[in-house]
Amino acid sequence: MAEQPHPPRVEKVLVIGAGVSGLTTALELARVRENGKPRYDVQVVAERPADQTVSVIAGALWEFPPAVCGQHGNQLSIMRSKRWSVESYKEFRKLAPQAGVHMVTSNFYFGVKIEDDWLEHTKMRELEKLSQEEEIQGFRRMTQEDLKKVPASFGVKDGYQLQVPAIDTPLYTRWLRDQLKQQSNVTVTYGKRITDRLVPQSSKIRKDWGVDAIVNCTGMGAAELAGACMVPLRGALVRVPVSRWPKDKRPKTAYAISKTAHQQDMVFIVPRETHLILGGLVEPSEYDTHIGKDYQPVKEMFDRCKRFDPELLKDIELSDTDVDVIAGLRPYRVENVCVEKEYGFNIVHNFGHGGSGFSLSYGCAREAVGLLESMEGPSFRVVDLRPAALHQHPETYADLETPAFTTIRLDGQEVSVEHPVYN
Repeated sequence: MAEQPHPPRVEKVLVIGAGVSGLTTALELARVRENGKPRYDVQVVAERPADQTVSVIAGALWEFPPAVCGQHGNQLSIMRSKRWSVESYKEFRKLAPQAGVHMVTSNFYFGVKIEDDWLEHTKMRELEKLSQEEEIQGFRRMTQEDLKKVPASFGVKDGYQLQVPAIDTPLYTRWLRDQLKQQSNVTVTYGKRITDRLVPQSSKIRKDWGVDAIVNCTGMGAAELAGACMVPLRGALVRVPVSRWPKDKRPKTAYAISKTAHQQDMVFIVPRETHLILGGLVEPSEYDTHIGKDYQPVKEMFDRCKRFDPELLKDIELSDTDVDVIAGLRPYRVENVCVEKEYGFNIVHNFGHGGSGFSLSYGCAREAVGLLESMEGPSFRVVDLRPAALHQHPETYADLETPAFTTIRLDGQEVSVEHPVYN
C-alpha cells in the first residue's frame, strides 16, 4: 500500500469515538490557540452519544499506574501512563468541586507489606515523592491503628492514603459534552459508525469528512478499526443513592482493596455526588453486559463491601428497589495503552486504556494532540516482547532490567524500538 503524503499542516481533525477519551481529545484540540484563534477545526463522530458509552459505567476513582483494572504489565507503557495520570490529576484537581469531580480521601489497602512487593513498593515511593513535590495531595502511610479498623477477615497488612479525584461519570461526561457545545470550532455527529480497518480507507475518510487527519478513540472498536488485539474486561458496579444517608452522615471516604488482578476479591467503595459506588469486578473476555443483582459474582461483590464496612451499609440490601447494578466492558489492549501514530498515514490512535480511561484521559489526549502537531516527528511503537511466563511467574524474571532502546528508520520516520534485557 502506497504511503500517504503527510499534510503540510494539520488544521481539520476527525475524532472517532465519544467516550471519555474521544471527548477529552476533542476538547483539548478545540482549546489549542494560535495567534488568538482556534488552531483546529474538530469533528467528532460516534455511533452513540457519551451518556450511552462504557465511560459512564466506569468506577472513575483516579489511580496511579499500575492500576488493577488497567491490567497493563508492559514497563514502558506504565512509565508513560504515570506521566499521563499525573497530568490528568492536575486537571481534575482544577475542576473540583464542580463538573462532577470531587477530591476525596482514599484509603488503599494491601494484603502484604508493601516493601515485600517490588511493584507496589516502587509505586508507593513514587506517590510519596509526587506528594512531597505537590504534584498530588495527601499521601500518608497508614499506621497499625488505621489497619486495625479493617475487619481481620480481609487480611490487610499495609496501606496508604491519598487525596484523589473521584469522578461522577454521568455528570462529568455531560459536562464534557456541554464544553464541546460551547466551542465554535467543534461539530459532533452521533448515529454514524465507521467500520473496517482505517488504514486502507483513510484517504477516503479524510476526503469524505473534509479533514487532514484522524484520531481513533474507539475503545473496543479499535479491534476492528486498528486491527488491535483487544480484550474486554467486564466490570460491574452497585449504585446506592446517597439520599439513603442523612446529610451529615453521608460517606466521604473511598476505600480500595485488591489482592491480585485476577481474583475476584476486591473491595471498591467510592462516594460520589449522587451515589455511593460499590465494586469491583474484573472478568476478562466476557462480553455480555446484561448482568444484574442475581449474578453470583455481583452478590459476592456486594457482600464483600458490606463485610468491609458493616456500619456504613447496615441498612442497605442488594434487593432494595433504589439500588441498581450497571455493567460495562473495559477496553484493554494486550500490548499496552495505544497513543501512537500510524506509520505513513495521517492517523493517531488513542485507545486501550483498560480500566484507567479517566485516570489517563487528559495526559493521553494531550499526547495525541502533540502527535498531530508533528505528524512527521518521532513515533512510538511499543511491543511487549517479554515471554508470557513473566506475567505468571514474575519471580523467575526478578532481575529484569530497564529496557534499552535504539532508534531506527521506518517509513521515513525515526522510531524508538524496545530491546528487553534479561539476566
